[in-house]
Amino acid sequence: MKAGIPVKVNCNVLIYKTNTAFLTLHVYLIPRDPGLQQAMDKRELSYGYKVIRKPHPEKSLKMRDHFILTADLDGAEICPEELKLRYESRTPNFYEVFIENPDRNFALKLAHINGKQAIWTCTIRKDEYQSTPHKQGKHFVDKHRCDLIKRVSNIRPILDNLLKEQVIQQENYDTIRAITTTQEKMRTLYSGPLKAVGDAGKDIFYKILEEEESFLVADLKRMEL
Repeated sequence: MKAGIPVKVNCNVLIYKTNTAFLTLHVYLIPRDPGLQQAMDKRELSYGYKVIRKPHPEKSLKMRDHFILTADLDGAEICPEELKLRYESRTPNFYEVFIENPDRNFALKLAHINGKQAIWTCTIRKDEYQSTPHKQGKHFVDKHRCDLIKRVSNIRPILDNLLKEQVIQQENYDTIRAITTTQEKMRTLYSGPLKAVGDAGKDIFYKILEEEESFLVADLKRMEL
């Protein structure tokens, strides 16, 4: 590579949905390095972002070549316009895809800057980016309040993350942590902080539940079908 010889490598495309009001995706193009992917997962998940797993490109790509990402949805903003494929072990750059009000499935396409043919495509489905369901005007965490109070078991990291995201304050955190049983902890959480924060705070609570109680959330979703 230092001599200027074009080196081809197998690559991964990593997609993370950010925890914002509008749809924002972070899309990485990186060499296929399990350690680097693990580091990116850890970093993005630490901010509460959700992984959207998609197949990787089949063909190997040349290091230092430039690539562009496009979306087949009106109003999609993608920055930067192009990225160079290179190995960065700590902070690789990424495409930020911003879509204000998506209402359908859409496709992402990655292409070489000098070519029109796609080297990788994927479909982002509506249920993958609308991860906080509101059915009939009622929020998921309100609709399933009784089941969540009875069945949540992993309460400590849930409270830690709620404090980190400022959904609850230190005083609430200390009060709830001092309660003996998990069910009473959940009841206090519902009757106090969650009642005050509205849907924005409940959205964050839901995302934390997806991470910490994924099987429970999946089971409650099945009950709605």
